[in-house]
Amino acid sequence: MDPSRDNSDEKPLWRRSVIALFGLEKNSVISRWIRSYAIVLFIPIAIMLVTYFQTRHVIEEEINRANKSLLSQFQQDIDNQIEYAYRLSEVISINSKVRQLMRTQGTIGPEDRIAMVNALADFKVYNSSHRYSNRFYLYFHNSNFILTESSYYEPEVFYTTVQAGSGLSYEEWKRFLDQTYRGQFFSMQTDHGQQTEGISFVQTLPFEDRSGRLATLVIELNIQSLLSAMRNVQSYNQGHVYILNGANQLLAASEPTKPTSDMFDGMIGERGTIQRHWDGEDVIISYIQSRSTTWKYVYVLPSKLYSQKAEYVRDLTVLTLVIAIAVGVILAILLARHNYYPLQQLVRSVAARSRLNHGVTVNEYDFLEEAIENTMDMNNQMNRMIEKQKTVLRSNLLVRILKGRVGQEFPVHEAMAEYGMKLRSEHFAVLLFYLEDFSGIFHKDETDAEKKRELVHLILSNIVEEMVGQKYQGWMTEIDEMLACIVNLGPDVSPEEAKQELTCITEEAQRFIGGRFHIFFTVSVSTVRRTISELPTAYQEALDAMEYKMVFGTQTVIFYDQIQSFNRSYVYSLENEQQLINYVKAGDFEHAKAILDEVIAHNLTDKGMSIDMVRCLMFDIISTMMKAAIEVNLDQTELYMDNMKAVEELMDGVTVMAMKDRMIVFLGKVCDHVHAKKRSHNFRLKENVLEFINREFRDHNLSVTMISDEFDIHPSYLSRYFKEQVGESLTDYINKLRVNKAIELLKDDEILIKDICDLVGISSISTFIRLFKKYEGVTPSVYRESRKNS
Repeated sequence: MDPSRDNSDEKPLWRRSVIALFGLEKNSVISRWIRSYAIVLFIPIAIMLVTYFQTRHVIEEEINRANKSLLSQFQQDIDNQIEYAYRLSEVISINSKVRQLMRTQGTIGPEDRIAMVNALADFKVYNSSHRYSNRFYLYFHNSNFILTESSYYEPEVFYTTVQAGSGLSYEEWKRFLDQTYRGQFFSMQTDHGQQTEGISFVQTLPFEDRSGRLATLVIELNIQSLLSAMRNVQSYNQGHVYILNGANQLLAASEPTKPTSDMFDGMIGERGTIQRHWDGEDVIISYIQSRSTTWKYVYVLPSKLYSQKAEYVRDLTVLTLVIAIAVGVILAILLARHNYYPLQQLVRSVAARSRLNHGVTVNEYDFLEEAIENTMDMNNQMNRMIEKQKTVLRSNLLVRILKGRVGQEFPVHEAMAEYGMKLRSEHFAVLLFYLEDFSGIFHKDETDAEKKRELVHLILSNIVEEMVGQKYQGWMTEIDEMLACIVNLGPDVSPEEAKQELTCITEEAQRFIGGRFHIFFTVSVSTVRRTISELPTAYQEALDAMEYKMVFGTQTVIFYDQIQSFNRSYVYSLENEQQLINYVKAGDFEHAKAILDEVIAHNLTDKGMSIDMVRCLMFDIISTMMKAAIEVNLDQTELYMDNMKAVEELMDGVTVMAMKDRMIVFLGKVCDHVHAKKRSHNFRLKENVLEFINREFRDHNLSVTMISDEFDIHPSYLSRYFKEQVGESLTDYINKLRVNKAIELLKDDEILIKDICDLVGISSISTFIRLFKKYEGVTPSVYRESRKNS
């Protein structure tokens, strides 16, 4: 076990569970699991809370519905009493005996008494037919008497016998009867302050004469039956029942306690429920209005009666929640422990086999994720290393094959197959790629040359292998700072077909890669070889063909069979060399350039000269240029450096045209320097001396003394001055001039050598032969014979 691991892994699981439960290790897996399981408890808790509030609402709805149902039954019951009062008043109003008595004026006669007796008989029948009627009486205004269902009374006697206990004085009672009523109900207590309770129906007769007032009918409802019905409603939920008229005035109550006047404000519509605060507590008022009258039946129930049942549900819900939370927490811990044990074992196993410290990670999953990522990174690094090594080994194998460094017993086919290079045939060719320029693909601020080269090689290798692979097989490798592609041709392909196909592939590669990626290169192609053992020969052919990019130019395709018939010699005569030197010394850029163009064009016409001869020719021309620069006494370092740069480029295989351009630039610089010297004063003297020598070279007496006398200069000064300006002594210059003139005369075979000696100003034939051999290396006669043979 790694001693660096956190000690938290060694804690008992139950202790870790408790620590995780109380948040001491908030990021551990077991803590997250416990919290996740605990969160699940919120689902039943939320359901229970919703159920509780819904149950409370349902309880309230059911209580209100029951109250309204009771009020509806109570309303129907009371409406029956009201309907009875209306019907009774109608029956009494149409009773013929009553109508007869209403017409009686003053003293009651015998007929009226008979009508009374008959009316009393009818009244007994009316009153006994309904249980809600307590009694009724009829007051006749014109005759001033009262008729009940049992007797006839004088008003004073009836008041003393029946109404004295109502709390009204006789005058008040008499005024009450004298008023006009149209079927109205009155609470005697509410309207008149009486101590007893009761509801009376009062109707002025007759109905048809609304302006008349012949009799007043008073029907006293049975208040005990009414109160009994109200108490039946009250007994259901221990509430209070009230009856109100259309003006919300109290007609009857089930309890002595009377509500305030604004208690019933807000009761709108036929039925509904409102809330009020009354007598120190909140109450729910349910009401319903009679459809036949304007009465309202009100049931006042304290809110605590609602909450008692709701609290019972709440207590039951809380108890259930507590039990659910306790059980849920226990189950959460048990499940977390059960599920965490395998993870804990896994973490311990991984920690024991890795270098990671579990104590510094956030939790177990993060630790495992980090361990897996580290393992994957190591695996990827190993794979990349293997692939890189495989690529290097593959490339090394191809290089060894191309350079012939594999033994005869080496299993080439099996080794190539091991790297995914299975041969289709024994026909091969080698393509060699020389990168000319790839600066266009990179930004100027990219300075890592190695990375740039690797990227270019990767692009070139992938594209060429893909192009070759469309018909054949191709494998690229880096070799000798170039790229080589081994092309495995088809088994039945002819050399002509192969050359045609390889031409198409290489030209398309140059076009596509140059146009898309700005990578430019030259390609050389070997001949087709019939066995894999001949691949070194094919590589050498491609290498030899690549040398000829100096002749063919860059960004071309060069086949080996194009260079096999090239000449192994070149033409660059001493005359051409001397002419080039003379023109350079004279500063004649145009003629010097013409000589250079003539020599290069003559030797490189139709690219018929081998690359070795091209190099030799270019070295000769460069040597001539250096001689010319020396003879004009150039001492500027940069001119020599330019020529040395040309030599280096020639060795690197720069093209002939590029070398020619560089030589022309060098010629221009030398000629410019010569012209600059001509413009000086001393140089004019030199020009005069040279002109005198060229004019008088035939004179046998031409010497330093003769020239100094001609220009009135001391001979020693003239010799030193001429040496400084021309680069050679005056005597050497005269002798060379006479030899060069002799060379021109030697072209004419008709002139004798002794005559040529005299014509060029040399008096002795032996002196002439000696000087000619000194400067030209051969005698005049040998030189003339060599010209005839050439």
